[in-house]
Amino acid sequence: MKLIYIYDAICGWCYGFTPVIQQLQTQFGAEMELEILSGGMMLSANHRPASAMYTYIQDAHKRVEATTGIKFGPAFLDEYLQTDDIMDSEKPGVALTVFKQYQPENAISFAHDMQLALNYYGKSLNDDKTYTELLEKYNIPAAEFLKKMQEDENKYATQQEFSMVQQWGITGFPAAILDNGEQLYLIARGFTPLERMLEAIKEIKDKV
Repeated sequence: MKLIYIYDAICGWCYGFTPVIQQLQTQFGAEMELEILSGGMMLSANHRPASAMYTYIQDAHKRVEATTGIKFGPAFLDEYLQTDDIMDSEKPGVALTVFKQYQPENAISFAHDMQLALNYYGKSLNDDKTYTELLEKYNIPAAEFLKKMQEDENKYATQQEFSMVQQWGITGFPAAILDNGEQLYLIARGFTPLERMLEAIKEIKDKV
């Protein structure tokens, strides 16, 4: 069985949901393969400066915190959202594509590190320095990693990932799909508590 987690690095609800996926990863271990895909929520057609999102996020983050238990940091809420940094899904999407070439087993951890960098520490996911700092934890050579992020083939692979998610009809994030080898089951559309995820997985496993 494989669980496919579809997220976006810019998505606040995904920031709250990734810890649930991490709990599933811990609980099932080698029993279940986990794959993470970038959804492409904010791309060139609809990306925007952080300051344009200020009013919306100041209200929306309270709902995310109340529902998921995650916390947004003052550096994000009071500082980053006052800047004109462009909130764009492409660069963190490419970073995840490249990271999976090094340590696919840690891809969900790295995805959450990007979310924390933005939503708690208020760091730009457009800034190479952000990735340089995150990569230290994984002992991945930063200069080599950043060079790979510039390669057309990795940018293309990321665009293909965005397109595949769209073709599956998934337009909202987060989402999770369970592949039992015969069929794909959408088991999460939006934030879904761990207990409900476990129930859905059990039901599908019992069908096999």
